[in-house]
Parts: sequence; C-alpha cells; structure tokens
Amino acid sequence: MRRIRLLLGIGICFALLAGLAPRPAAGWEEDRLFNLRYFNVPRADFREEEGEIGMDVVRAEALLPIGLSDSAFLLTGLVYNGLYLNYRGLSFVEPTPDGDFTERDLPKNLHVVDIVLGGGVSWDERWGTVLVLYPGVHSDFDDVSGKDIYFSGAVLATYQVSDDLTFSAGAYYDDSFGYPQLLPMLGAQWRIGETLTLEAFLPQFLVLAWQFDPRLAAGLKCSVEGSQYRLREGHPWKNTVVEYSQILAGPFVDINLAGDLFLRLEGGFVSSREFEFRDDDSNDKLFDGDVEDTGYAGLSLSCRY
Repeated sequence: MRRIRLLLGIGICFALLAGLAPRPAAGWEEDRLFNLRYFNVPRADFREEEGEIGMDVVRAEALLPIGLSDSAFLLTGLVYNGLYLNYRGLSFVEPTPDGDFTERDLPKNLHVVDIVLGGGVSWDERWGTVLVLYPGVHSDFDDVSGKDIYFSGAVLATYQVSDDLTFSAGAYYDDSFGYPQLLPMLGAQWRIGETLTLEAFLPQFLVLAWQFDPRLAAGLKCSVEGSQYRLREGHPWKNTVVEYSQILAGPFVDINLAGDLFLRLEGGFVSSREFEFRDDDSNDKLFDGDVEDTGYAGLSLSCRY
C-alpha cells in the first residue's frame, strides 16, 4: 500500500489567510512556527518473514511566514525527519559483487531534509488560495546525488464559511515513492464549540481536540507517516530504495507551558505498516516488507502561531 507524507505548512497558511477569525485557545494542529517531535515504535515481527524491526523517529521543523500585504504572504521553512532503525533476526542473503548482503549491512538510519516554499492570497473575505512546495533530499546520506531529490506540493482553494468554519479543496503532487502521483485533497478547520475543534486534511490527517482547561487540551489524532529513501549505489543494488509507511492513531494531551509554547504527550496504535527494500530498476525485493501492527508513544514541543 502506497502512502504519502504529511503536508507541512498548509495549516499555518490557513491561519494566515483567516487571520481575523478567532482561533482555538490551543491553536490548530499544523499551525506551528517550530516543532520538535520524537516517537518510538517498538520492535514488531514481519508478517511473512523471520525477523523484527523497531524504529525511533525524530522530526524538527521551522516555518517563517513573511507578510507581503494585508491579503498576501510568503512562507519559507526547513524540515528534518530522521528514521533510526533496529533490526533483529532477519535471515535473508543477497549476493553482490562485494560479497553477501545480510542484515548487518542494512542502513541503521534514514533521513529527509525538505525545504518548504509557499504562500497564499486572500481574494476577499471568504475566498483564498494556498500553494506549498516541498523539494528535498531523501537518503541514507552515504552517497547523495540528484537521484536523492524528491518533489512534493499542493495547491488549494479555501472558503471561509464563518469565523468558525473553513473548507479547502485542491490537489497534491508527490513523487516521494519513486513515481509521480496527483491526488485530490480535502480540508476543513471547524470550531464546533468554545472548547471543541475538528481539523482534517484528507488523506493526511484527522484531529478532534477538546480544550478542557486554559492550559490543557486532549484529543484523538489519526495520521499517515511515510516516505521513500534512496540508498548508496551497490547497497545491494545499483538503485536501491526503501519504502516506509504506516498509520498512527491514538489519544494525545497538550500542555501549555508558557505563552504559545506547548508540550504534547501522545500514544496509540500503529497499523498498515510497510518497510520494504526494493530495486528501483527491476522491482526485486530483499524480503516481504509487511510489518505487524503494534503501539507507539511519543512527545513533541512546539510554538503555535
């Protein structure tokens, strides 16, 4: 199953376009100037192979909105995503000119560095347009070349129904799984009541949040994580790629530490998991990459816009 990466920057674009509208006390989900996130997925078995895999994920992102006028702005930013891996018990053997390729030769960490470029225009009190681009390097960083560069982006039209409800619709382009995809995208930011909000950018994420105290909020979130990474040549094939994807779902608690600074504690269930080594030329695989479902736990520190 192919999965696409979470879109960063669209939430803050919405916030800027709807700058006159009241926001929830804890802010919208992707409405962040910076965010540091860590989560752990413990080792779980491969479904069709002997062996296990565990992972630690580290994410750091920073966004800088630049106002051009009362109705237009630019958005720049930088994102790092690190995938740190822990294998155990894999028994495959892949012959190469340099000898057998086995579990000990698998990469222990994979990296994404994306540049965020975007902006938005508010045409009137209700209609707006958002464009966000994400060129970046997805690699093991052992032998970086032009083949490690991937491109993603989205263009959306926004419509503010009221101070409490905004819809969006558009298209998302992505080649981060090695082939171009153009997919529809739908979004909404709805302040259902004084303390309850619903936010969605489908098929990326869905969040229901409840602000039960001025400094505390809790909710449920479902999101998609995933990307493709290119490995150095001959590791084990000339054009080896790793495809990784999973769905995270579960509760979270947000704690307002000071001003716009928030700490999030989260955990839950991880499903629809794939972690696959593939030859980009022949589509040969090292082993079947379906991974058993498991749990996860994490935390993040963010500054909301």
